[in-house]
Amino acid sequence: MQKNENPVVLSLVLLVISLVVALLLAFTNTITREKIAENTLNEQKQARREVLSGASEFVYVNYRKGNVESVFEGRSGTDIVGWCVNITPSGYGGEIDLMVGISSDMKVSGIKVVSNSETAGLGAKCADREFSGQFAKKTAPVSVIKNGTPESNEIVAITGATVTSEAVTKGVNEAVAAIEEINELLGGVVDE
Repeated sequence: MQKNENPVVLSLVLLVISLVVALLLAFTNTITREKIAENTLNEQKQARREVLSGASEFVYVNYRKGNVESVFEGRSGTDIVGWCVNITPSGYGGEIDLMVGISSDMKVSGIKVVSNSETAGLGAKCADREFSGQFAKKTAPVSVIKNGTPESNEIVAITGATVTSEAVTKGVNEAVAAIEEINELLGGVVDE
């Protein structure tokens, strides 16, 4: 800082620059908000089709509790083939947006990590088929092992990302518990 520069003037210049940047960010957010919401909705629809492929129609179920964001009943004609649960467990780097498919026999039909902010090369591997594919046909509660051969209700953690692996597994277990609660509230829609 030179001797003839006034700190008040510098502060005002900084304030004006900050205000202009904030207004530009707000304007950009306003313009892109609808497109982001539309893209998110499309990603959710695609995830439902992937985790419960036997369903031709998805009907919204009015249920929100804990980390459960939404539930959809999957139907093929008039038959209930399962449910899709959008759940957001907390991982190492923040929330993991997870879609869990549960078949009518209460087994996990598949999972899809819609988005996450986990560490690249480690926790972000939760979206890889090698990890997420382990959940198919599992019966809750599912647990995590660090290595070895998994039993019928176990999955092997991602090396170096146990927290993320446990978060996804917790999300899967919470999704199944939500469907069990919904079935109980509705008087046993599906026989176990």
